[in-house]
Amino acid sequence: MGMINTDYYKRLTDVELAADEYFQQWVLLPNEETNVFFTSFITDFPEEEKKIINAGKLVQELGNKSAHIPYLTSREKVFLKSIIYRELGFSDLVEVPAKKEIVNNWGWASLAAASLFIIILVIVFLPNQGKKQLPVISVVSTAPKQIKEVILPDSSVVILNGASSIRFSSNFSTVAVREVILEGNAFFNVKRKVTNTPFIVHANELDIHVTGTEFNVNARSKQTDIVLASGKVNVTLKGDKTKTANIVGGQMVKLDTLNNTLLTNNANIELYTAAWQNKEWHFEETTLKTVADFIKEYYGMDVVFGKEELKQLTITAVVSVNDFSTLVSILEKTLNIRIQTKNQQLIIN
Repeated sequence: MGMINTDYYKRLTDVELAADEYFQQWVLLPNEETNVFFTSFITDFPEEEKKIINAGKLVQELGNKSAHIPYLTSREKVFLKSIIYRELGFSDLVEVPAKKEIVNNWGWASLAAASLFIIILVIVFLPNQGKKQLPVISVVSTAPKQIKEVILPDSSVVILNGASSIRFSSNFSTVAVREVILEGNAFFNVKRKVTNTPFIVHANELDIHVTGTEFNVNARSKQTDIVLASGKVNVTLKGDKTKTANIVGGQMVKLDTLNNTLLTNNANIELYTAAWQNKEWHFEETTLKTVADFIKEYYGMDVVFGKEELKQLTITAVVSVNDFSTLVSILEKTLNIRIQTKNQQLIIN
């Protein structure tokens, strides 16, 4: 962090200090650097000890009740804020803005302080008002090449692919909207709503409004795309609700980041359905470029081609989705190519 300005920390209030990332790191995940600084700070300025104790209690309370909220992204903090408002009965007051708006208009410290203030408000006042407690946020993550099956509280199933994560309320019965934040790639099999509770997947700049359906969401880049196997979904662009797309089974929608529009096309869903239902890749005269796209999408690994013409090689094979090493071996032997793994990249020559 470099030279730390002690005067800055002397000027902060309890809540502002609790919203400081460096202070949160010391409270929740201390290391030698943070220990040395804050121990020296208390020694040099004993009058600040009470403030540090109070701020530390706030951070601990926040971490215990809200799945370490200080380490959520700006987007997720505002999502949490919307949940809290709904729990308080003000469902129409808060709209989750786009990432760009949050960074430009809030700033991290302001956003964290606002989230802290609202959470503290809930913790302090809701028990006295007989209201519901703040929902516990569940977080599930995967490493590259790791695949997890996640059962949501409503029995919907998420196949979470490599280098991905999802966040959701651990009790859907207490929230007005079943919401999931996705980073990376996942297949969803959403149960049809039973109690008129909407189901929404937030993926980068897109909100996916779902009924009972099966679909794939690739949110590894801003050019998020959704491939729908069955059912129907409505996709809207955050910050501009006039930009919307309705797709049915066999179609896909993709965000064109250059023109900030939603593009709808037909899709070959067999690769997705076979992967989700049978845990197999069914390649039939499939180009190596397409296989590389699936490797990045599904396993979270970038693919680098040593020669451009290699992208046009084709393969026909059935390979287990869960056996990455076999997939690499088949590609090498069938296409007479060499594949190296380096820094979570596949290098093809």
